[in-house]
Amino acid sequence: MDNALVIVRNMRRKNKIKREVTDVEKKIRDNRKRVELLDNLSSYIKDNMTTSEIKDIIQSMKSDYEDRIDDFIIKTAEFSKERRDLNKNIKELMQANQLQENK
Repeated sequence: MDNALVIVRNMRRKNKIKREVTDVEKKIRDNRKRVELLDNLSSYIKDNMTTSEIKDIIQSMKSDYEDRIDDFIIKTAEFSKERRDLNKNIKELMQANQLQENK
């Protein structure tokens, strides 16, 4: 019975991780689009139109978005590792449960 509860808990966590990975991948995609937008914006800004401080602000924003992308990529890798570990644990528990039932 304890194995069944652990299996259910692990399956729920696995499903939650899958949803979180999808959410993080969306955030990665959105932030990459923002970086591209800022690259394009930077190419249109001319010194005679604005001050150099605006370019510094844009560069800072771009850097922030790139950092977010890196953070999200790391988070996705951590979720993937946990999901693999849970899959392995679930498989082992189900096999142990089947062995107990066959006795």
